Amino acid sequence: MADPNSVGNFLESLTTSMLSVLIGLIGFWTTFVRNMVTRKDVAEMISTHSPYVQDRQYILQRLESSKESQEKFSEALCKNTEVMNDLKVQIATLAQAIRTLEHKIYE
Repeated sequence: MADPNSVGNFLESLTTSMLSVLIGLIGFWTTFVRNMVTRKDVAEMISTHSPYVQDRQYILQRLESSKESQEKFSEALCKNTEVMNDLKVQIATLAQAIRTLEHKIYE
């Protein structure tokens, strides 16, 4: 029987341990690492499956609708400003006409 403390027994144990580690790493690789997601896969998933992409068309339609509404409100405000200016002129004209009539009545 060989001495358990001999160099040959040590090398045999070391070789067996190294083979066990190597088999374990190969098993780990085939089970987990091979199926891991790559950066390219993540970028593709983000570009095709993210909630923003799904709602993008709706968001763009709402933005366009808001822009159109804002333009309509701006046009309406400009028209109302013009009408108010016309009314001020008409009120001033009527006030002058009333003063003139009052002046003629009291003379």
